[in-house]
Amino acid sequence: MRRVARAPLVHFLVLGALLLGARAWWEAGGGEGRRPRIVLTAADIARLRGEWAEEHGAPPDAAAEAVLVRRAVDEEVLWREALAAGIPERDPVTRERLVRLGEFLGEDGERGRQALEREARDLGLVRSDLVIRRHLVEAMQLALAKPAPADVPSDADLEAWVAAHAAELAEAPSVRLTHVYLSAEAHGAAIDADAARLLGELRRNGAGPEAADTRSDPFLRGAHLGPLPDDDLDRIFGPGFAGALDGAPLRTWVGPVRSSYGLHLVWIEERRPARVPSLAEVRSRAVLGVLRERGARRAEERMAQLRAAYDVRVERP
Repeated sequence: MRRVARAPLVHFLVLGALLLGARAWWEAGGGEGRRPRIVLTAADIARLRGEWAEEHGAPPDAAAEAVLVRRAVDEEVLWREALAAGIPERDPVTRERLVRLGEFLGEDGERGRQALEREARDLGLVRSDLVIRRHLVEAMQLALAKPAPADVPSDADLEAWVAAHAAELAEAPSVRLTHVYLSAEAHGAAIDADAARLLGELRRNGAGPEAADTRSDPFLRGAHLGPLPDDDLDRIFGPGFAGALDGAPLRTWVGPVRSSYGLHLVWIEERRPARVPSLAEVRSRAVLGVLRERGARRAEERMAQLRAAYDVRVERP
């Protein structure tokens, strides 16, 4: 441990922790009877602006800067609340991080995990390590959004959620089809004549979609597909394939329809119109959606309460 205390990197970290502690005491007003103070200095604001500009290619406007400031304040509040609640002493992720830091900073030799963790704590790394800080902030955010028993939704709540998210849940029109595939590679220059001859044969014989199992060239996605929306059909067969089927009759062989791979004789078994699924079909998604929205509102309410306990000062550049 003595060798650890003499390491220059350790001196730097300890000094940083002392400066953080001194700044926190100063910002809190140096005495009792006052709300703890959080100060965003002009340098902090300049840093936030610089990070935004680096990511977006331009400085933040007033609205974006207000969001950045709010987030910075909330992060500081959550970090302080996590420390006050003693989360670093119980949280397994924080403790594992401290062990790893202890291994990195410590002297050679075998030491137990508890000793490594204790040395890292003694060096103030709970407060100065950015990885631990971010983890604690995220843990507090999750804790604030934790649902309460009253958040469990009723069927009426779920029905209202489905109605409010109808556009998001709506299923696009789709078709269920079977196709006989004629490979451009296998048929070569004769592919058009082969397709016309096969189409006539299927129609004369009154063949149904089962004929595709024996008359089709091998196709990676198989002969029977759907129901699929137009976008998926175009992803499978190539642009324009779905549009070529618009208005085609049901339950008869049509085509040939050209794709990126060759020609297809198509049997459209079913067309499904756009629709909003029933609650029974999306119940689990609706439950999660309601809980997520209620958790977000609850988190904001709890965050407002925590924020109100601090005296926040923002120094503009």
